Amino acid sequence: MKNPLTYKMESSLGAVFISLLALFFIGLLFIAIKNFNTDIDIMTVSSNTPNIRKISDSELALVQEWIKINHVEIPEGRGYNYLMRRYPGRPWLD
Repeated sequence: MKNPLTYKMESSLGAVFISLLALFFIGLLFIAIKNFNTDIDIMTVSSNTPNIRKISDSELALVQEWIKINHVEIPEGRGYNYLMRRYPGRPWLD
């Protein structure tokens, strides 16, 4: 049995509750879309970075000989990847 004095109060309070719940889920949707765009930006930036490739044994021998001839110094802890970035034209193959 419904109380006729509180019927309109209950329905308007329910409408406010459902509206707030809908706004909450819409807010979650916007946050998810913003995070998705951020993930897309991160993937775009990471795909533009150069890939570090492995040096074959024959190319490694050429690099070592080229270093001896040209007296190139490699900073400690940098390795041959430093040479690949510093000399992108790979002059040891000429």
